[in-house]
Amino acid sequence: MTRTRNTLLDWLRALAIVMIVTVHTWSLSHIDSSVHPILAMCYKLFYQCGVPLFVILSGALQLSSPITSFGQYYKKRYIRILVPFVFWSIIVYILSCFIGKYEDVHSLWEGLTHYIPFLLTNRINEAYWFMGLIIVLYGITPFLQRALAPCSRKELIIICLGWLCFVITRKFFPGLYLLEYTSRLTYFLGFYILGYLLYREYGEIWHPRSNIVIETISNSSFMTYLMHMIFITPLYTIIGFNGAQAPLWQCALLPISVSLVVVTICTIMAVIGKRLLPTTHTYLGIN
Repeated sequence: MTRTRNTLLDWLRALAIVMIVTVHTWSLSHIDSSVHPILAMCYKLFYQCGVPLFVILSGALQLSSPITSFGQYYKKRYIRILVPFVFWSIIVYILSCFIGKYEDVHSLWEGLTHYIPFLLTNRINEAYWFMGLIIVLYGITPFLQRALAPCSRKELIIICLGWLCFVITRKFFPGLYLLEYTSRLTYFLGFYILGYLLYREYGEIWHPRSNIVIETISNSSFMTYLMHMIFITPLYTIIGFNGAQAPLWQCALLPISVSLVVVTICTIMAVIGKRLLPTTHTYLGIN
């Protein structure tokens, strides 16, 4: 398999990050879903598609990458995800403390002692739940690589069909699964393997035209994910948007418009960061 840049992945990653940001611009808009149920259903699709798409892309790239030693793989991958994660979580945490988000943080000492507990219990940024999933998936990736590499196309399809049956059963008979986290992990693990199957079989068929804007958004998507939440509420405040009282057209357009503005801001910051830190920009989540 050629290792030249696949522009299709750039387009899909750019789409995925816009979907993820839009999930949070909707959730922070305070729009009453009972008043606008159809609109809420449309925006819910961003979550249902955005997160799985990110997992599919991760599976396509991680599981199809050359098999290396366990130590080499973990060192490379975890440094690239954990260093930016810790850096941006500290920034978000400091800003959250300044705006009074935490009732139990009143001093510098309390701020320092609460950081780790808040990080581990996902109180810094609810969007960071995805990091736990990625850490687990990356942890088992070297084992999956060795298990899936010798599999034929037919065997991979059978695995994916078995996973699909699991998802359908989980949907209609949720009471059968007593361990919610286990079923959730299995749910996303299927998308991870599906990404590998699709990329192995069809990844080289279609290459859209290269676009510098899309490529830049793609390269900065991890940084955008880690920092985007700090811009949403200030933008709504500047615009003067109140989702509880706004007319339908504003409720329909503002969340997606704000998400595009947020992605643009984060991408511009990534471009500046890459120019200022040409050798260490990956530590900010910029490829």
